[in-house]
Amino acid sequence: MLFSFSNPADGVSEPPGDFKSNYRHLKQIINKALKEGTPLEELNLIPKNRSGKPQRQLSRDDLLKLLHVIRRIKTKYQRLLQSPVPKELERDILVKDPAARLPWEEEALEKIEQWRKDLKSVQAQVRKELNDHLTSQFFRDI
Repeated sequence: MLFSFSNPADGVSEPPGDFKSNYRHLKQIINKALKEGTPLEELNLIPKNRSGKPQRQLSRDDLLKLLHVIRRIKTKYQRLLQSPVPKELERDILVKDPAARLPWEEEALEKIEQWRKDLKSVQAQVRKELNDHLTSQFFRDI
């Protein structure tokens, strides 16, 4: 996520939406600051932590508990982590003319499409499980 860091008074416009344009825009701002001798910290390119209290460090036990939760979620959704068709095969099938595809190739593409839909539907559920754990009493004071 990009934050608004340009100053219209300096003659630098807002960054456009795609990565390459954002990269060029950011590079332009940094080069201009370096030429003018402005410290990069003053550009406020990286948002600072606005909360006044120091961040709590996780202990080894905290990290182990978090790792356990992540492993449990991974095990629960292990079936969805593997594509039903290897990427190379999918790529080769998609390169072919649709009229020249064999019936099993069409079936493979349908399986891939269904797998992607299932994966997308489960993503929200996985995020919710992780967020529920992270907002639980254990992580509340971090």
